[in-house]
Amino acid sequence: MNRIRFFTVLLGAILLAPTGVHADDTEIYFSRADADSDVNKQSANVLFLIDTSGSMSGTKMSQLKTAFSSVIDGLKEGVSIGVGRFNSWNGGGGAYGGYVFYPVTEMEDTAKQNVKDLVNGLPASNNTPTMESYSEMARYMMGMSPTNYAKEGDAEQDEPTPAVNLTCSGPWWNRSCYSTSYYDSPMDMENQCETNHIVVMTDGAPTSDNDDQSVRNITKRSCNGSWECQRELAGWLLDGGRNDQGRSVKTWQVAFGVDRSSSQAANMLEVAKAGGTGPTGDPEEPGGVFFADNADSLAAAFNEILTFVSEQSETITSPGVSVNQNNRLEHLDQLYYAMFRPEEKSVWPGNLKRYRMDDGEVVDVNDSPALDTETGYVRESAKSYWTDGEADGSDVSKGGARAELSDRKLIVGNSSGNGSFTLDADKLQDMDDEDFGIPNDAVPDFDTKEEVYAALLTQWADPMHSVPLLVNYEVDDDGTDADDQTNYIFVSTNGGMLHAIDTKTGAEKFAFMPDQMLKQAYELVRSPPLKENNIRSLYGLDSSWVAYRTAKDNGDADDVYIYGGMRRGGSNYYALDVSDIDNPSLKWRIRGAWVDDSAIASPDSGFSRLGQSWSMPTLTRVKVGDTIKPVLVFGGGYDPDGHDTAGSRPAKDDVGNAVYMVDAHTGERLWSIGSDDATTQVSDMKWGVPGGIAVVDLNLDGLADYLYFGDLGGQIFRVNLDNTVDSDSDLVKGVVRLATLGGTGTADHRRFYEAPAIGYQRNGLSETLYVAIGSGYRAHPLDTDTDEGFYVLADHDFKGTDQPDVIAEGDLPVVNGASTPSLDGSGDGWRVALGDGEKVMSSATIFQGSVMFSTYQPSGDDQDSDPCVVRYGSAHAYRANMLTGEAESFSNNGDAADWDGEELEGSSIPPSVTPLSYTDDGDDGDTGGGEGGEGNGGGKPKVIFNVGLEVLGGDEIAYDMFRKQRWYPMEKNEANEYFPVGQEEDE
Repeated sequence: MNRIRFFTVLLGAILLAPTGVHADDTEIYFSRADADSDVNKQSANVLFLIDTSGSMSGTKMSQLKTAFSSVIDGLKEGVSIGVGRFNSWNGGGGAYGGYVFYPVTEMEDTAKQNVKDLVNGLPASNNTPTMESYSEMARYMMGMSPTNYAKEGDAEQDEPTPAVNLTCSGPWWNRSCYSTSYYDSPMDMENQCETNHIVVMTDGAPTSDNDDQSVRNITKRSCNGSWECQRELAGWLLDGGRNDQGRSVKTWQVAFGVDRSSSQAANMLEVAKAGGTGPTGDPEEPGGVFFADNADSLAAAFNEILTFVSEQSETITSPGVSVNQNNRLEHLDQLYYAMFRPEEKSVWPGNLKRYRMDDGEVVDVNDSPALDTETGYVRESAKSYWTDGEADGSDVSKGGARAELSDRKLIVGNSSGNGSFTLDADKLQDMDDEDFGIPNDAVPDFDTKEEVYAALLTQWADPMHSVPLLVNYEVDDDGTDADDQTNYIFVSTNGGMLHAIDTKTGAEKFAFMPDQMLKQAYELVRSPPLKENNIRSLYGLDSSWVAYRTAKDNGDADDVYIYGGMRRGGSNYYALDVSDIDNPSLKWRIRGAWVDDSAIASPDSGFSRLGQSWSMPTLTRVKVGDTIKPVLVFGGGYDPDGHDTAGSRPAKDDVGNAVYMVDAHTGERLWSIGSDDATTQVSDMKWGVPGGIAVVDLNLDGLADYLYFGDLGGQIFRVNLDNTVDSDSDLVKGVVRLATLGGTGTADHRRFYEAPAIGYQRNGLSETLYVAIGSGYRAHPLDTDTDEGFYVLADHDFKGTDQPDVIAEGDLPVVNGASTPSLDGSGDGWRVALGDGEKVMSSATIFQGSVMFSTYQPSGDDQDSDPCVVRYGSAHAYRANMLTGEAESFSNNGDAADWDGEELEGSSIPPSVTPLSYTDDGDDGDTGGGEGGEGNGGGKPKVIFNVGLEVLGGDEIAYDMFRKQRWYPMEKNEANEYFPVGQEEDE
């Protein structure tokens, strides 16, 4: 007889709860300036001043050209390049200032080739008029009038090309040139977030560089000598309050073949300081003079500057960070991260990458640390598993499952029934353009079904809110070595697909796409622009999935079904039969009520309150009569009309204010609760339930006894179930409003978006269930108007259906206030008053009597008043005693703890605190026992606490027989003892 396994995240616990939704929301990726104007975008103007003096002739000039070409070939998007050089005056035969010969230009492929060709044609002759040339570069950047430096001598010649201000005709002996009155500055004054730079590259001290007046005329201040005037000009360019454009221009210094201890190097350093690029004191950040001795080191110097320029640009506009690694999943010592890169369009690139936990640290395939402690994200030198060639670092487009994609098998769900089909070239011939949502005015690249289909076969979009799901198909001898098993990961993306990935190779087995998503395929592949205020106009399958697995006698998978919703992408839920990974099929589908322009059907009967399907289903079991049924429980979801607008909250949501239980095999609704159109009417259920439902199996019989959930009105409910009834509709014994922690004022608009965590405490004959949940406005992470909180509620009367008193916020003492209350667990619970704008954005975790949770807090105006800066804010993790609310340390080593929390390396929205177990063998402390396995021997079971890429500390597990098998829950035999999987009796 088959034995049923359920997938849980609580390690060895009896309380089943869904994984919380861990992700960033789009608001945090944009600066205030981004929202004010659609012309604000990531851009940087960089003007190179190249030394073409005689000392650069021969090898040096050749190395310069090689280095420059290499840099241009690898240039990042958003950086425009221009080039200037030293001049020689034919009449005097000596150095004569300098001129710009290639205007600052966006570096498309043609422009890249053009600028490389021109630099490759540069000669080397005469002296080094650095200050004079630098002054002409300043005039160009500021849109001032050209001087004679840019009108005579080499500036008139065709080799490599005349100055940008000149129009010339005739042979060199009878040349006629006309100059513009003013330079065309490259600055876009409407773009608040543009940065500007001059890079001065020279190989020697200034010579024939005596025209101090060239600088005085610009800055209107006195200076004497080349170096003093260069410093004066650099300061004037940097100071937007002084210069002509009112916009800062930074000056960078590159010394080619210059002695680091020379006076020239010292003078160049002073110019860099005046120009805003001096040493920062941080060894990880570039600054000061960049030294080079050959082509490679010169290219490295240029690249380092341009990388910093690009990073500056990225931190002041969207995207603010290159990738997000907050969504992770652990399998033995393997870690899987869903990643994406924000862009200024509505579908972003994504990926899935694998790393490993080793000795309490996330490491890459080379056993090197994967975390960059400066950024909180993946180290640039890290190389993930499955990645061929060089390190993929934080680049979402390199390595991972994305790089292993080939010959995609695309399965399409059929809305006309519970079927599905494989979309291939033959099937394509039977379909029309309208099946792919192609309009009459389609853009040229995607105006045919063939083009859209080809794009679907290669697309890997962003898994913005999707937590990867791992399912074991074949076990090894003892369940401890993942590399000897067959496992697949399922992750959905906003490209409208669910991807099935082989954990050994990263190869994709198939991608599933509901036909509702196929009807939006044109938009999904072309990725339309953002709407006003940088709001995404399109989402796909934006939610997480859960698995139901039955096992054969040897522990291998027999039946495997997975279930998931659409989140922002729609209101449906889908069930897939993936028992045969090579032949997946749609098992059933539920259609909800939330509609937009892309909706294609009315809601199914009994689901009229089902809004956007945000709630990750919880898989559990109930008993009706003599039948034990596997079921899914999920919330009614999200009402965007009621909660997307900051500062307001409706008195009642139109949709979402319901909870459903459906048969896991058929999708049939067994019962629902809600304010109307429900099996059980609950008048207090006024607001949507976007979070998961926490399920409590108190007596370990495998049946759900109690449900807990929060809503968007700040309420918390308990549902008491009765597994002795003979009818599905009678399963609900009663619904209790346990707490109301919100209010009518904006400061009291607390919303619960995530599933609560439930803890159990028994004292003699007295039993209490503790409900841990935090509030946070997920639709607007930057909100600072609401006074959010974290709450632990003591449900002493959970066995009854008559609640004596509804718990209010004032009934809960504040444990992080000026005075610390003395609590023993006998009261209503406790709360944490969070800081200004601080909010809980993921589910809490309860482990061995401790409550753990993470928070996100946006930066305030006083931290950075620049409207172009993306103010990510800060992230913290907290741990406290479940009964008393007393702060605890994550290391649990006896050190005193306080409510300052543990500040996390990353500054974006953190995931939940996740306990990861390992066996301490008492030898080298290795948590994984090498690739894919555990340590051997009889060591004590221990746990570390993981948040994304970070590990906060560790603790010993308080009970024996704990097994690190994440896809198997712990079970007990009739003697109430834990036993290894595969040794229990058949059910």
